Amino acid sequence: MKFLDKKIMKKPLSKLKKILGKRKQLNKTGTMLILFSILILTPLCLQASKIKGRFYISDYYSSDSGNNDFNVLTSKLKIYKREDDESFLSFNLNGRSRTKISDRDVHNKVPEYRFQDLWIGYKLPKKNLKITLGRQLIGEMYNTSIDGINVKYFINDRKGFGIFGGLAPDKYDNSFNTEFRSLGLYGFFEQNKFKLNFGYENLNYNGKTDREYFSARLHSDLGSKVRLYASSSISVDQISDSFDVERVSTSLQYTLSKPLRFNIFYNYYRAIKYFESSKQFFDRIDRLDSYYLDTNSLTRVGMRVDYKLSRLLRLYTAVAYQQREVYNEDAFRFTLGIKRLDFYGFDISTRYRHISNYTSTDDEFNVNISRMIMNRLDISVYASHEEEELEIEGGFTSRILTYGTSLYWQINKHFFAMLFVERYDEEDYDNTSVFTQVGYRL
Repeated sequence: MKFLDKKIMKKPLSKLKKILGKRKQLNKTGTMLILFSILILTPLCLQASKIKGRFYISDYYSSDSGNNDFNVLTSKLKIYKREDDESFLSFNLNGRSRTKISDRDVHNKVPEYRFQDLWIGYKLPKKNLKITLGRQLIGEMYNTSIDGINVKYFINDRKGFGIFGGLAPDKYDNSFNTEFRSLGLYGFFEQNKFKLNFGYENLNYNGKTDREYFSARLHSDLGSKVRLYASSSISVDQISDSFDVERVSTSLQYTLSKPLRFNIFYNYYRAIKYFESSKQFFDRIDRLDSYYLDTNSLTRVGMRVDYKLSRLLRLYTAVAYQQREVYNEDAFRFTLGIKRLDFYGFDISTRYRHISNYTSTDDEFNVNISRMIMNRLDISVYASHEEEELEIEGGFTSRILTYGTSLYWQINKHFFAMLFVERYDEEDYDNTSVFTQVGYRL
């Protein structure tokens, strides 16, 4: 390696440390690549015939009248193997890299490398124990990822518990960061008509609690025609030791008859608070010990109705009421749509949406026409007209026309390609974007 050549070996030890220190920025990426080699390449050689996944390269180009053009090239690899009766080994790699070919938008900052999953797991069948090592999402929790170890014990096929710990991905750019550490536990319980997950996590930043929360998720069949989904997360306020409800999501689906279905939903959302790591972004000393990321909350409640007029024709409508805590602002949303399948070989959908927003009213009409050719080429065109009336600054009306086309081509069993072109036209602003992608599926 270059940094161990003769010239450097003649330098003092302090100089060598300085040179090595400059490479710390590469350690995060290097560590992940080493994990990739150890955790993924070895089982790849042993289990190649049972690996699934895909690889693709895509290019996104955007040009607008504000001269904020940018061009980003992205490559993504996702490969995985699930455990089966013959092998109790499983693994998952899901990562991508981005290269900015050009970028005039200084606010468009994205990580160059990012790994969502990078883990290997092994299940010990006689001990009902599964051990997973690497970067992974804890599926029994809400919004929890770790760079560490997850040990899951199965009491039987339908219930058990687990414990996880180690480092945690950076909460702001998802990079590898030794300052974040996580420790938690969870349980899971399943019966014929319901499934319940619950858990707890303590996230540390430089040795201090950054976030401490509980989560729960429930799927349940309340009857032959009724299904319930509910989830929630509650954090411990590190200043007052009280509990803050961050998120509540419920959906109740009722099938009155085969063609008629109702869905009633309620959502409450409040921004997640990171009590220690967020302080690095603020300079005001008087806010460091009492900083809240966001005290605002958003509540949404509504209902959607789906009705099949015939085998190929479906009508749906939805209404929703939304409120923000700050200033007691509210909004109302109404949607009406029709979908018609196989109309002379075309699938057609239209939608009208009205939004009475916090400071504006918005009316939008959308139409989409698509057709599948020889079960390989899916072509669609769409257009949308939106008229927004703003109540601020004396009030004015903005009209927006958006139209475009997309193509998906399944070349053969393994190769595929995509194309997406869109034009956005406003009175004093326009934008053209082009997205292309080619890929290979295992």
